[in-house]
Amino acid sequence: MVGGGGSVRRNPAEDRRGGANQQEKRMGGKRGWARLAKVVLRLALVGGLAALLWHYFSGLDLSTVAARISGTGFLLPIILIPYALVFLAESFAWRLTIRHTPRPGVGRLYLIRMATDAIMYSIPGGVAVAEPMRPVLLQRQCGINLTEGIGSCIITKINIAVAQALFVFLGFILVMAFYPGVSHQLGVEGGPAGYLLVGIVAVCAIGVLTLPFSGPRLTQLIRLLSRIPLAPLRKLIAKSEPVIGRLDSHVGRFARDHTQRFIGSLLFGFAAWLLVGVESYLILKLLGADPTLTQVIALEAVASIMRILFFFIPSGLGATEVGFVTLLVAFGFPDAIPLAAAYIAVKRLKEAGWVVLGYSVFWFVGLNPFRRARPLTSEMPATSPVTAL
Repeated sequence: MVGGGGSVRRNPAEDRRGGANQQEKRMGGKRGWARLAKVVLRLALVGGLAALLWHYFSGLDLSTVAARISGTGFLLPIILIPYALVFLAESFAWRLTIRHTPRPGVGRLYLIRMATDAIMYSIPGGVAVAEPMRPVLLQRQCGINLTEGIGSCIITKINIAVAQALFVFLGFILVMAFYPGVSHQLGVEGGPAGYLLVGIVAVCAIGVLTLPFSGPRLTQLIRLLSRIPLAPLRKLIAKSEPVIGRLDSHVGRFARDHTQRFIGSLLFGFAAWLLVGVESYLILKLLGADPTLTQVIALEAVASIMRILFFFIPSGLGATEVGFVTLLVAFGFPDAIPLAAAYIAVKRLKEAGWVVLGYSVFWFVGLNPFRRARPLTSEMPATSPVTAL
């Protein structure tokens, strides 16, 4: 506006809008640089993995690998059995966390886990797609409301993660006790100091993972996020806060109100990790090796860490291979490089088989996992084939 003296009088509202636009542009620029840095870092990590794999396998004679695999004969398909039992243990762990009465059958939960794991292991960042899909399928196929379903999935995920931390802790302790040279190569020295270090890391990891059981942590987190001066974020938080509060109550009280079921779920989660070790033992035996319990637990413990560190790669492709071959060489297996290549090939073949079976579940129940979901109701589809289980 122009005043009596000819000066331009600025509109305060326009000033605020202009300042907000400039702030959004600056934040957009920072986010762009952050995304670029993330991409460069990931490419560097993938390049490092590729270099290590080339170092190990560049002189590999593929005929020796093929001979090891073909030597398994008709016994090769039995490698699917241990992971079928892993799904079963995880389904029991999940069922114990569901409060809805009656609880859904293990068969339904088994199919949901199998289907969503196929997505998790087959696309980049699959965990970000598969985990939210589980409560949606639980509602569609079992009639469990979303708050209950999300709460049970969070509790199950925490319990399996705690079981994983215990499994990794067990692996490092066994390696330090029976293979001190290998623990040194892993960067962990033996003796009381090494045991203490591994114990402290395990306790800290379990403490962080179990924080949601100690109080309204999700509510505290969104209240902290609400301090960020972004109107769309604050609007979203205000809209979702009541749901987050109910979810917080559901998760936070579960360990106290249902202690036996909580412990049972945790034990089934740990059993699932032990079964993963059994799978590795079976594969190595079929390939002509003579592994020990300590070796297979260490193999899977290191592989699980690599999958976490390289979560952005589908199924940790390349990262777990580096862990496998490094440990098999360190443990001194005869012909370790051809054995590692055959072991990796069989493991990946097994995963591919389960991915195909998992996607067939989506076809079986008539769902497209990559199609935008339609509005959900609390009713369970009466015509769903899963209801027959």
